[in-house]
Amino acid sequence: MPIPREISLERALLYTASHRQTEGEPVILRRAKATAYILEHVEISIRDEELIAGNRTVKPRAGIMSPEMDPYWLLKELDQFPTRPQDRFAISEEDKRIYREELFPYWEKRSMKDFINGQMTDEVKAATSTQIFSINQTDKGQGHIIIDYPRLLNHGLGELVAQMQQHCQQQPENHFYQAALLLLEASQKHILRYAELAETMAANCTDAQRRKELLTIAEISRHNAQHKPQTFWQACQLFWYMNIILQYESNASSLSLGRFDQYMLPFYQVSLTQGEDPAFLKELLESLWVKCNDIVLLRSTSSARYFAGFPTGYTALLGGLTENGRSAVNVLSFLCLDAYQSVQLPQPNLGVRTNALIDTPFLMKTAETIRLGTGIPQSSTYEVVVPAFLNRGVSLEDARDYSVVGCVELSIPGRTYGLHDIAMF
Repeated sequence: MPIPREISLERALLYTASHRQTEGEPVILRRAKATAYILEHVEISIRDEELIAGNRTVKPRAGIMSPEMDPYWLLKELDQFPTRPQDRFAISEEDKRIYREELFPYWEKRSMKDFINGQMTDEVKAATSTQIFSINQTDKGQGHIIIDYPRLLNHGLGELVAQMQQHCQQQPENHFYQAALLLLEASQKHILRYAELAETMAANCTDAQRRKELLTIAEISRHNAQHKPQTFWQACQLFWYMNIILQYESNASSLSLGRFDQYMLPFYQVSLTQGEDPAFLKELLESLWVKCNDIVLLRSTSSARYFAGFPTGYTALLGGLTENGRSAVNVLSFLCLDAYQSVQLPQPNLGVRTNALIDTPFLMKTAETIRLGTGIPQSSTYEVVVPAFLNRGVSLEDARDYSVVGCVELSIPGRTYGLHDIAMF
């Protein structure tokens, strides 16, 4: 039986190549430079008929490695990937050789796993070895964040770069600001690579409709590299580019999407006002949902046992209340569920925020979607969640803005680190 997924070493090789060049520099700058190096050199592609560009790997649904996290389990399991019980991957003999002879020797004693082990007492090591408790997963990046998507979309990369340049001028010794500026500028250049690729593909395309689509992708990409998005297509494209960039950075699960229907609504409304066909806007959203399923996580065998089926953690929460306490359900809330009903793929993992003010039609749309039997959407209840946040000192405004990261871990988008590891309980 053929194995449809492969393992790509490209990200690991590029990350390692950069690290070899930055020995002795501050860790945060080394990591930023490694990601920037990937963004500059990784092979990119736009697949046939895609409306949303941006792929982590050229081959669909390929797994990537993070030897900087833990190189040891990868070495141990190289020969097991094609035959293990869950989430199998093909890997070539040549790639196995490269890992054993090039990647592993470099990361041995340099990885996050080594750093963690160096901080653990013998007592803790003994407890983890007997599974009294466990140390968090190191087989890949952890993620479990919701980045500040409203800030990204409402300001754009160009403005964020200008802000970071000002911070760097005011605090020239601040390594965080230096790293952030480096990655924002690298993100702009990476997006421009897609613009150039789309233009090249359009020049060689014989199908008039596809040529038009490719030229639009190129135009949108050039706009997004410098300016904030205006239309729904532009916003969806910048949103996805940033997701791919985050994947290159950390190869992480649970880089969740937050309150998607809230921050994307203005762009949807602009496109409607400009006369865009609602059916086409739905197709764009369906395309974005499909893209979320191209990211699969290469986990260790022990981790895959509990997370089989690639639950990537692209969780998005719909509905809820506004900061003023009114129902936040809007036309995009419905469209997100409609698009899911069309594609019925496991990602994004949609959720609905229920409350006493929820619109009855939206509640019925939620029930209709649940009735499909796929387990999507999940639901969370305002009357339980918000008081819990208030009890922990969160402001009412922030508590009303809550979302879910990862599985069901409650977080405030852009403000909290959501790795509560609820799967352990």
